Amino acid sequence: MRLASGQRKAREQERLRIGRDIHDDLGQHLLTLKIDMSMLQAGTRGATPQLARQLAGMARNVDLSIAALRRVIHDLRPPALDAGLQAACDDLLADFQRSTGIDCSCDYRLDAAAGSAHAPLLYHALQEALANIARHARATHVQLCLQQAGDTLAWRISDDGVGLSGSPPRLGCGLSGMHERVTAAGGKLHIDSRSGAGTTLHLSLPLPGCHDEAMVHR
Repeated sequence: MRLASGQRKAREQERLRIGRDIHDDLGQHLLTLKIDMSMLQAGTRGATPQLARQLAGMARNVDLSIAALRRVIHDLRPPALDAGLQAACDDLLADFQRSTGIDCSCDYRLDAAAGSAHAPLLYHALQEALANIARHARATHVQLCLQQAGDTLAWRISDDGVGLSGSPPRLGCGLSGMHERVTAAGGKLHIDSRSGAGTTLHLSLPLPGCHDEAMVHR
C-alpha cells in the first residue's frame, strides 16, 4: 500500500510537471505563431483571394491546435480541482443542471485529504457519467454520493432514467475507459441498471494514506 501511495503521488507530480512544461513551451510557441499569423493577415489584407483563404485556413489550424493543447493540459490536471474535489464536483453538477434542466443533489462524507487522493480520476469519472446521462438517460434527477469508509473511498452516481440495455449492460468507449483507469488505480467499478429503472455507477478506490496511518499506530 505504501508503494502504491508513492506511485500515485509520483504520477500526480509527473502530470503536473508535464502540464506546466507543455503550457510554458509548446503553448507559448503556438501563441507566438497565432500573433504572427494575425499580423500577416493584417499586412496582406486586400491581396489575392487565394492567399487570403490560405492564411485563414492556417489561422484556423493554429486555433484548433491551441484548443487541443488546452484539452490535453486540462485532462492532465483539471484546473477546477485547485479548489478541492467537492467544490469541483459542485461546479460540474451546477453546470450540468443549468445546461440540461436535470435536478442534481449530492452527499459528501469525506475529509479533504481523502478527496484529494484520487481527485483527477473521480472528477473525470463524474464528467463521463454526466455526459452519458445527458445523451442517453432521459433522467429527471441525478444524485452523487462521495464517502469515506475506513481505507476505501466510495463514489456513487445514480439517475432515474431509462437504464442501460443488455445484461450485463453494454459499456461504451467512455465507460470502458473509466473501468480501465479505475482498475489501474487498484479500484473497482460496478454498474447497476435495469431497463426503465435508472442506472447507478458504483466506484470504490483504496485510500493508501489511511492504511499507512493505521500501520504507523499499530
